[in-house]
Formats: sequence, structure tokens, C-alpha cells
Amino acid sequence: MNKIYNIVKEVFPDTEILLIYYGGSKAYGLDDKSSDIDLTVVLDGFKGVLHLHIGEYDFFVFSKETFIQRQQFDDSIIAYHRQAADNIMGIYSNEYYLNPKFSDELEKLVNNIDRNFICNFIEALLIYERSKYEINKTSKTHYHLFRLRGMLDHYDRTGIFDLTIDEPWYTTMLDYKSNYKNEKAKKYVDEIQNQLDYLENSVNHIKHLTWLS
Repeated sequence: MNKIYNIVKEVFPDTEILLIYYGGSKAYGLDDKSSDIDLTVVLDGFKGVLHLHIGEYDFFVFSKETFIQRQQFDDSIIAYHRQAADNIMGIYSNEYYLNPKFSDELEKLVNNIDRNFICNFIEALLIYERSKYEINKTSKTHYHLFRLRGMLDHYDRTGIFDLTIDEPWYTTMLDYKSNYKNEKAKKYVDEIQNQLDYLENSVNHIKHLTWLS
């Protein structure tokens, strides 16, 4: 993490680094040798959101304010970023940097995984994946639909919403992720649509349960 910290400090010398942690496949425990190395960076003294590719790293850079807005699913943050808000659940599974002055805010965000978070996360993912599906029926990103389906099955079974992916969706997700570029991906087109519909029904069901409670 020292190397990554130094890169960020060199690129943003007039800011204070509050948080750096792994996103993408590494956050979800799904990385392999071909995976991108995504990093979420939170800075004080910075404004907005920025995506930078530097060497082997993809940096998703947020101001303190926009990071919190992302985690709260504020509409001012585009769905592309909101649909990655669940990567915060993998923060403690990998190496990370945390400025002590941001520790209280981070703890609140990590512990704010309730029904509202789940609904907002599903809705953000649906917005993004439906737009991708219209352009490319076998986009790599669709593996997140199977990932989320497995997480929701785990939630239904245990009452715990975390990054655990129940079968058969874990195996389905890995198979799709490995084959989205070839002919085998075509067999998944209808199933991807089914998952989009399932997630739409799921978010309505969870909202109804929240209303009843």
C-alpha cells in the first residue's frame, strides 16, 4: 500500500489522503491474474470524482463529500459509481490505508448496510446494467447480476447482506465472467434478462417489507 499511497500523493500533492482501498474484483474476492487493479481513493481538499489509469492501477478518486454521497446513493452521483458502493463491504479483507481523522465516518458507512442500502444498491445496479444490456447483451459487467443474485439468496437464507454469493450463482457468475467474450456467452442472454427482472421484483419486495416494519 506504500507504493500506491506515494502515487496518489504525487498526483494530488495539495490534498490530504483520507482513505485508499481496493475495489473491483479484489474487493469482492474474485480477482485473478487477468483482473484489473481498482482502487478507491478519498481525498480532503479535492472536489468531485475522477477516474485515472496510472500504470497497472485504475484509481477512482472521490472528495470526502462525493464519497459519502456515493455511499448514500445520492442522485448527484452517477449510477456507474453508485452501483459500486457495495465494495466498501470488502474493505477489511484486503490491505488498505485509513487516515485516523476519517475513521469515524468510515465506521458509520461500513455499518450502514440496512434494507435501504440494499434497495438503493439494487436500483443503482439495475440502472447501470439495463443501460449496458441495451448496448451489449453479453457485457462483462453482467457478471454482477449473478453476483448480486447470489448475495440476495444468501440474505434471504441468513438475514445477512454481505459479499457471500450462494450457489448456484457463484459458479454461474464465474462461468459467465470467463466466457463473456466467446460464443458460450450467448446462452446467457435470456438468463441475464431474467436476472434483471428478478432484481426488479426483489427491490419491490424488500421495499414492501420495509414499509410493513
